[in-house]
Amino acid sequence: MHSTGIFILGILWLLLSPLWFWAENTAMGVIWLCAGILELIVAFIKRKKEKKQ
Repeated sequence: MHSTGIFILGILWLLLSPLWFWAENTAMGVIWLCAGILELIVAFIKRKKEKKQ
């Protein structure tokens, strides 16, 4: 998967995580929030490697 797809996935998870908090499922909200942040970090690292090549 290219870094663009990972960026989209990470942003989507970040934007949808508040829905879990609103649904009073804070554990899922925290998991989705952390997953979104991790996806964005992975995307930044992957994009940096792609630009070097």
